[in-house]
Amino acid sequence: MKDPSTAHRQLLRFFRGFGAPYRRLLALGVGMRLCETAADLVTPWPVAAVVDHVLGAGGARNPLGSLLDVLGTDRTAMLTAAAALVVLVALVSAAFDYAGDRLMNGVGERMSAAIRRETFAHLQRLPLSYHDRRTVGGSTSRVITDCGNVKDGLVAFCSVLFPGVLSVTGYAAALLLLDWRFGLIGAAVVPAVLLLGVRNRRRGHRAARRRREAEGELTALVAEALQGIRTVHAFGRHGVHDRDFAARSGGVLDAGLEAVDVQARRAPLLEAVTAAGTAALLWVGGVGVLRGWWSTGHLVVAIGYLTGMVAPLRALSKLSGTFAQGQASAERIAEVLAEPCPLRAPVRAGARGLPPRARGRVDFAGVSMDYGDRRALHRLDLKIAAGERIALTGPNGAGKSTALALVAGLYRPTRGTVCIDGTATADLPEEWLRRQVTAVLQETFLFAGTVADNIRYARPDASPREVRAAADAALVTAFTDGFPDGLGTRLGDCGGGLSGGQRQRVGIARALLADAPIVLLDEPTSGLDAEAERQVVAALGRLVADRTVVMVTHRPALLETATGVVTLTAAGPGRGYGAADGR
Repeated sequence: MKDPSTAHRQLLRFFRGFGAPYRRLLALGVGMRLCETAADLVTPWPVAAVVDHVLGAGGARNPLGSLLDVLGTDRTAMLTAAAALVVLVALVSAAFDYAGDRLMNGVGERMSAAIRRETFAHLQRLPLSYHDRRTVGGSTSRVITDCGNVKDGLVAFCSVLFPGVLSVTGYAAALLLLDWRFGLIGAAVVPAVLLLGVRNRRRGHRAARRRREAEGELTALVAEALQGIRTVHAFGRHGVHDRDFAARSGGVLDAGLEAVDVQARRAPLLEAVTAAGTAALLWVGGVGVLRGWWSTGHLVVAIGYLTGMVAPLRALSKLSGTFAQGQASAERIAEVLAEPCPLRAPVRAGARGLPPRARGRVDFAGVSMDYGDRRALHRLDLKIAAGERIALTGPNGAGKSTALALVAGLYRPTRGTVCIDGTATADLPEEWLRRQVTAVLQETFLFAGTVADNIRYARPDASPREVRAAADAALVTAFTDGFPDGLGTRLGDCGGGLSGGQRQRVGIARALLADAPIVLLDEPTSGLDAEAERQVVAALGRLVADRTVVMVTHRPALLETATGVVTLTAAGPGRGYGAADGR
């Protein structure tokens, strides 16, 4: 098992690149914090000057004593000057505190935003085989909740941890310079507090990790239930999901209570340590004043320094939970970013010099595809010439949709190769491949936005005229022209407000706008009534013209448009499916 400190260092190295662009801002922020610490160290001295020079018998070694002596023996003037110095020092400290917070916290916010952008971008580009193993809710939790926890950790580091460590170090050094006995007492408080933190750090991290995993599972459950809310209502299974939610929520509660227990132990222990330090300083300082080792003002300064040192120590002790959650979330984000991403892989030498547009020949050579231990396709050999329209038929589970996904490059075959114009899809640049292949699926997914936005999704730089032409060709305007806003009509989530046939026609318009030489159709008319199917087939007729088409369908209306039919048949018990040519 990896040592937690080693894992922590590796995690810091993994994310340090996100802070590189902000080194100058960090350096400036450090300067502001140093100035703030210097101002804080001056704060008790005007009070000490009042005690010694105004109320007392004139203490020695007060750096402000000579300044007050300029005012003569007028104690009221000296008191006024000391009070003005207190206000001035406080204002200077506040100004540096404000500047330091703006700079350091700004860096934390910018770093966390960069991590969130990178996580989302990387997650989108991970292969479908990764998403097949994950729930949508779990992935959403990593982008939203985990990145939020990392942000809290980064901001806490910049606004509390670093300034706190700087203040504690400054106060401890000032106590030591004031008198070595004061310094020893102050220095003894720091390691005691650190030992308390180290003692519970591992337990806190384990609790935070369990809590984040439980929260991720809970988010996944909620997302799944809401995505399938129609099914939940249709079968009246609300109680089933209530029980599942209560069980998962109980796991979050248990982990949260453990984290609360870890955090609750720190405050009383810290109070005990700081009270012991203050008592020791008060006793030693009081003895020193009675024996004439130092003035009463020096004792006031020493107590002020110890009090100033205790305040950031208390704040630091409360950060353990924040950092534990941040580290646990950072580990979950690092797991995502560490996943290899084919979309960001370098282009292989054999794939350079590709033409802007493929001819459209598609070849399957001994292609097999497994999903884990399940065989979906077995040794498929098939050659599709440019411009052919091939229909794949066969029983459910024969691997028809898998074959289309392999042509699109959404998966890589377990064995064999799928080639476009003689080049394996695995060797083709992802961006080029996406321009050559477009698809109309059994259920077209539409995003929240306008109808025109969903058509333009295929080519964001398309002009309104091009979008309109694609909509006309796909018979989308046949129904949108009856809407008050036409193609500008806004849709709900998943295309809410349109019928199944209308959504399919929007999907066809999207594919037309992409103008790819290879078109994949996966049961595009399944579930449509006769009239909707007729309109969709008419729109598809415009889409497939002069293109290579691979379709999965059993509907006669589409089969009639095919130039050839390939039936996928069983290759043997437990062996998946192979191919046998039909018409």
